[in-house]
Amino acid sequence: MKMASDILIKSRYRIPLVTEGPTENFPLLRLRMAVLFPHNLLTIQVRRKETLQLISDCHSREQQFVASFSPHPDDEDEPSPVHRMGTLATVRDCREAPGGSLLVTIEGLKRIAIAKVSGSDAYSTVTVQDLELDSSDPKSHLGRMDAVITMVDEITRLDPSYSAELVFVLKAIENDPSLLADRVASFFHFPLAWKQELLEAVDLQLRYGLMLGYLDRVLTHAGALRTVSDQGRSDGQARPFIPWQPARGQQPYLEPDNGQAEEAFRVREVISSSPHLPPEVKARATIEVDRLSRLSSASAEYGVTKNYLDWILALPWGKVTPENYEIPEVERIISTDYFGPTSIKEQILQRLSVRKLSGGTDEGPTLCLVGAPGTGKASLAKAIARSLGKEFIRISVGGISEVSEIKGMPRTFLGAQPGKIVRAMKDAGSCDPVILIEDIDYFNLENKSSVNMALLEAVDTRFNSRFIDSYLGVPFDLSKVFFICSVRAFEEIPEQFIPRFELMEIPGYIEREKIVITKKYIIPTLLKKHGLRKSEFKISQKTLARIISNYTQEAGLLGFSQQIEKICRKMALEKAQGKRKSWTVSEKNLESFLGSPVFIPEKAEKVPEIGTATGLAWTGAGGDLMFIEGLKMKGEGTITTTGSLGEVMKESIQAAHSYVRSKSDMLGIDSADFNEFDIHIHFPSGAIPKDGPSAGVTVCLVIASVMAERPIRNDIAMTGEVTLRGKVLPVGGVKEKISAAYRAGIFHVVLPKENRKDLKEIPREIQRKTKFTYIERVDELFEICLLDFTPSSYTLEKIFAEEIEKAKRKKPAKKPAKKKSRPKAAKPRKK
Repeated sequence: MKMASDILIKSRYRIPLVTEGPTENFPLLRLRMAVLFPHNLLTIQVRRKETLQLISDCHSREQQFVASFSPHPDDEDEPSPVHRMGTLATVRDCREAPGGSLLVTIEGLKRIAIAKVSGSDAYSTVTVQDLELDSSDPKSHLGRMDAVITMVDEITRLDPSYSAELVFVLKAIENDPSLLADRVASFFHFPLAWKQELLEAVDLQLRYGLMLGYLDRVLTHAGALRTVSDQGRSDGQARPFIPWQPARGQQPYLEPDNGQAEEAFRVREVISSSPHLPPEVKARATIEVDRLSRLSSASAEYGVTKNYLDWILALPWGKVTPENYEIPEVERIISTDYFGPTSIKEQILQRLSVRKLSGGTDEGPTLCLVGAPGTGKASLAKAIARSLGKEFIRISVGGISEVSEIKGMPRTFLGAQPGKIVRAMKDAGSCDPVILIEDIDYFNLENKSSVNMALLEAVDTRFNSRFIDSYLGVPFDLSKVFFICSVRAFEEIPEQFIPRFELMEIPGYIEREKIVITKKYIIPTLLKKHGLRKSEFKISQKTLARIISNYTQEAGLLGFSQQIEKICRKMALEKAQGKRKSWTVSEKNLESFLGSPVFIPEKAEKVPEIGTATGLAWTGAGGDLMFIEGLKMKGEGTITTTGSLGEVMKESIQAAHSYVRSKSDMLGIDSADFNEFDIHIHFPSGAIPKDGPSAGVTVCLVIASVMAERPIRNDIAMTGEVTLRGKVLPVGGVKEKISAAYRAGIFHVVLPKENRKDLKEIPREIQRKTKFTYIERVDELFEICLLDFTPSSYTLEKIFAEEIEKAKRKKPAKKPAKKKSRPKAAKPRKK
């Protein structure tokens, strides 16, 4: 029986122990073919019964253990000796492997010294002591660290089996000399005896001295191999790659097994039989296979290299679908799948025609759809993909704030993988899918320019033909991908994207369009989703219109679809309970399905009033009525505004006030009144912020009505921006505004003359029932909306005379009353 001191291999260097520190007991894991360093990961494959038991106990209990290198195999009766210097470790991952073994990833925590080894029924345990770590100033080792990084850089340039990203990793940890040395020792393929010496070198000066000597040997060997390889190329002869071998008598770091050789042979066959692999990708994959054949399947580097090769071979290099679509068929599919303006469909067809004629590429700016949620941006992108016969992929970039999430992470980092773009290409299975990138408005909220440029590099046709993912390290061609971006509003697009985006505004839906889309697309989809039949459900257009006006307030269809879904869920519950088999949703029983109305729609005033005008506004929820109120009171001629107004709207009110004041003679207003009366302009719904210049004409009319004391017609709605000289300028959102007026029962709308062209998008039914008046100056609006107004000076006598005359014309003529004939007196009877 061996003593405890006999199974401990002494260190070649002095171990600085903590004399007064406590001792602890930990399980012992004997490493046969690796040395574990602190703050590094190591993947091993375990088969022995006692080792499996140790890993199971430590993993389930989250218990730490000691990993120490054991260079000799176990005897049948006696355990093998271990080095006194080991590493305190923990289990990070544990997976099942073939043959009842486990693939275990362990992480080193710190160096420890083993004082005593004890045996047990299951596995050995050790008593450990802590070490006094090197407390020297990190700046005193800067010269040695620079020398190590320089040598590592030269080795990675000469030997392709080492990743070039290692230099960047080392530069990122220059502030920690101990971690840098351990990272180099763990990464390089040193003999295990060298690695154990580096682990035992607690003193940093000693450790860096050993490290520089070992790196010098590796560099000399790599330089000699490169010289031989270059001579072979000059002679025109291909010479085999000679891997670096340690000196005689030293145990090699890794020994390949048969399964590992078979896997390397299989990967080589896949590489050679892949016709679409570019030459540079094939060369890189071949280097990685050669490296894989020299690694053990139990090492961490084997898993990293194998995972990299799997990604390389899984990507669709050069695989494209033919561009054999016909434009008429594309137009039919898009019109069937997407309900929207004809102008948008025409722009899409123009881009697809260019793509077809240029052989599947489009060097124009990237398409960006701008519209409120629920306006059909994703439906349009999906219709484009179906019409082209391409795969459709949706990517959300919301919340991304790091370049690595777009372009991947270098392989030297734990858990590294490619970025979102390359992962999407793997899912698509081809190099020319249609990719919709959503939530650009939530992308990179910290506004880092490097993150914006990383995404622009992927979607911009000027750069994406050689897009380099940091994980792959080789260029991938994205020039044939049809990228479509989507955003809620133009103001939320990052400034780096604006010059390279072709913005296509997706307007909101009016009530009539929502009803058509609901009947054609939403209701059939939701009925199928909830296990209902079309014959079991009936709902009228008036009921749908009431849901839109009383339960939703949006430009899109998301909220509306959710309300319909609530109705379907209640019907599904009653059907599952066997209570009913058919349902008719009407205006009377609507509240039993959806509850009390959430919104109360605005309605037009019943009678004309002084100082109250009906304006039209466009919001993110679509068009709406905006009643503007005004009154005058004794004061000093100031103007007060309320209603949560923005700066642009306040300036528009001031301009309207100045213009009306300049036209006081024409309006019949005493100019002194503007100095003797204050004016208060109020916009109701004060909790909602309001801004924009489109209420200018309405404010002009309210001020003129208040000062002239003339009522405003209640059956007219208006919109338009006004200048200081009274000119009316065009505004946006005309379609939504006219729909709001129609919905409120106002069938006369005043618009700027330049907005006449926008009537093409208005449904014919609304055009047929609505009267449109176009104005170029505000003076025309005064004539239309102010009752009993003509552009001249007024007198009270003239006003009263006109009103009396008007009343006479409207008074119906009285019909002459018929004369009643008196009954004749009865003649007295003669006796």
